[in-house]
Amino acid sequence: MDNFMRLLSKFRQIVFIVCLLFLSGCVNTAVLQDIPSQIGEIIVTVEAVTTPTPAANPDPIILADDTAVPWYAIYFTEPNCVPPEARSGGLDEMLAAEILAAQESIDVAAFDLDAEPIVNALIEMEKRGIPVRVVTDSTNAAQSSIRRLRRNGISVPEDKRRALMHNKFMVIDGRIVWTGSMNYTSNGVYCNNNNLVRFDSPALALNYITEMDEMYIDRSFGPDSPENTPSTRLTIEGVTVENYFAPETEISPLIGRLVARAEEEILFMAFSFTDNVIGEALLGRADAGVSVRGVFENSGSDTIYSFYPYMEATELANLDVRRDGNPRIMHHKVFIIDRETVLLGSFNFSESANYKNDENIVIVHDPEFAAQFVEEFERIWQEAQPDS
Repeated sequence: MDNFMRLLSKFRQIVFIVCLLFLSGCVNTAVLQDIPSQIGEIIVTVEAVTTPTPAANPDPIILADDTAVPWYAIYFTEPNCVPPEARSGGLDEMLAAEILAAQESIDVAAFDLDAEPIVNALIEMEKRGIPVRVVTDSTNAAQSSIRRLRRNGISVPEDKRRALMHNKFMVIDGRIVWTGSMNYTSNGVYCNNNNLVRFDSPALALNYITEMDEMYIDRSFGPDSPENTPSTRLTIEGVTVENYFAPETEISPLIGRLVARAEEEILFMAFSFTDNVIGEALLGRADAGVSVRGVFENSGSDTIYSFYPYMEATELANLDVRRDGNPRIMHHKVFIIDRETVLLGSFNFSESANYKNDENIVIVHDPEFAAQFVEEFERIWQEAQPDS
């Protein structure tokens, strides 16, 4: 199965490159003759792609407007943390529906995975013969949900190290990417504030498949991962999208540069914020007159490592930070720059995320996309309590 998945991944990359050559008018028959014979007799049928209809909007989810721009859909949890037996209609069921609609392949990189609808859907697709690949962090590899996957024939490699395989992404059929802050757990869906974004882009999917190959096939985690993302900067429907993976790419300096370019406003939501590079960049822009507002997850925010006490104690009039009001977890990892650019993903703003953990981020440069995250920020901001 590993050899098949490696060949399938290689085949997708070749098809993607050939398509680009066709579009640019640079292809000829010699290019086609160069396709490696090792791929074997793979027959490709091109059909109209039908996007699965998302589940109806239930109470535990806030859906942003996903009707105007078909290449992305944005979802936010609305935590109510009802008892486990009463939990239904959430994003776990939406992801399960996406899995069950898969025709070719399913890749899941999950730091934590215990949501029953997702686990059941993965097992069902393995029974149907659809290739299913799952990787997880060793911290959570012994839990019953992972054991169930393995008992049902799904190989689940783990990173086997102290640092974290902290990704939360899914790739369906080599074109649909789900990523964001949400762990694939019942609490992640029903108790914690999270974001989840669905992208429809074969080029973006190829980036994530390449990362998955490193972990699933090559067992390369953390600093051992090669810096080989096919397209770190893409254009999707006229919108510039950036995509990076840590620790092969240092994300903290990248965020620092993004923050340093802010001209009017910076908004952020942070589960963890201890990174000096990012913190100093924020303080520098606030000192330069840029409006900065941020919400910190309450737990851990009063430690000497967190930037919350330092920011809260500053006398900069245009810097305002609060601790979140969710009695459970505010789990977002988001920056919004000038209401035009959004950074999202699994990356906590910490040195461990930058240098040790397996992480991913997406940066979308689009005011319409950003507007939906601004709305979520304002909702979290209103629920948060300023220190007196």
